[in-house]
Amino acid sequence: MSKRKGKVIGDAPAVKSRRLTAAGLKDAAEETNHQRPSSSSSSGGGGGFSHSATGDIGLIESVTLKNFMCHHLLGPFQFGPNVNFITGNNGSGKSAILTALIVGLGGKATFTNRGVSLKDFVKTGENTADITIKLRNRGPDAYKRDVYGDCISVEHRISCDGCRTCRLKSKSGQLISNKKEELMAILDHFNIQLDNPVSILNQEMSKQFLHSKSESDKYKFFMKATLLEQMKRDYIHIKHTKTVTRQQVERQEESLKDLKLEFLQKKERYENLSSFSEMKVVLENLKKAMAWCLVQEKEQLVQQLKEDIENEENNYKHQDNLQLCQTRVTHIEKKLQCIRGRVDGLREEQESLSGDSLRLKEQVKIISKAHKEQEIVYFRALNKLKAVRARARHSSGEN
Repeated sequence: MSKRKGKVIGDAPAVKSRRLTAAGLKDAAEETNHQRPSSSSSSGGGGGFSHSATGDIGLIESVTLKNFMCHHLLGPFQFGPNVNFITGNNGSGKSAILTALIVGLGGKATFTNRGVSLKDFVKTGENTADITIKLRNRGPDAYKRDVYGDCISVEHRISCDGCRTCRLKSKSGQLISNKKEELMAILDHFNIQLDNPVSILNQEMSKQFLHSKSESDKYKFFMKATLLEQMKRDYIHIKHTKTVTRQQVERQEESLKDLKLEFLQKKERYENLSSFSEMKVVLENLKKAMAWCLVQEKEQLVQQLKEDIENEENNYKHQDNLQLCQTRVTHIEKKLQCIRGRVDGLREEQESLSGDSLRLKEQVKIISKAHKEQEIVYFRALNKLKAVRARARHSSGEN
């Protein structure tokens, strides 16, 4: 799908596009004379370059080549604001300049009809080739003029293994970006279309167009020049994307129902666990209260018995029953010891219940964490569904 922004055509002002025409395109008569080509500018008002208000953005100010194709150094070539003619003997570098413009602005090697890979453009015996293109960036429609200034310098370095790096610099030479997306945004803003034969017509394409007698070939050339062919591919891609998006929305809606049901089940389970925990706490408190009530009751009984013994000793009236009372006291003391043993057992049981309570609390925390994770999954799925629906509506709106 084309990366060109839709708003460029409607919002950006009309920019004059220029085409460099290489003189002497007869490849059969290539000579070994490698003289440097010369450039001249044709102006309606006489000699000199006219810096008029029209065409203040996107114009090529200069091109510099180093170790490109069979040339060690070409340029810098300074171009005028109007029509420019590049003249020179065969092999002097006219076609190299046009090829460098395509490659230097991010075009593929196949666009040039001069090679199948970028490594083919590196001069034999050299490791890298450098292309520097300066684009004018003036006027009210300039691209980020506060960042780049009046000129944008596009520097491409091609290595012998076919890799290339792009650096975008301001007029002062400061590095602004090295991302291809930024270069594409600049080309979109300047309305420079590298693969459009109306913008850049190389030798092979011009020969094919001039020598072709088939109406279908001319129609294909027209479709490509007017970008109707690209629009057709974009439309097919959009339709396919719409179908895939709709299927994804349907699948997400089904999974959303399952997630909602699972969420309700987890929520109910969480509420039940909360009430169960409260009941455990109440039961534990009741057991503690019951144990202390038994202790208090037995202590009151012992105190009562002690008081009875003291009364018997003070009165000296029941000497015969003293031994019996002592026996009863001994028996009661034994019971008291048993009761204390039971109290100790209850205390141990209380400690055991405390450990169970801690484990239950840990289980409640784990279940609560799992519940929160399920909620996060649910809300992520919900947000994803909203985003997919928004993209679907956006795609439907574009159609």
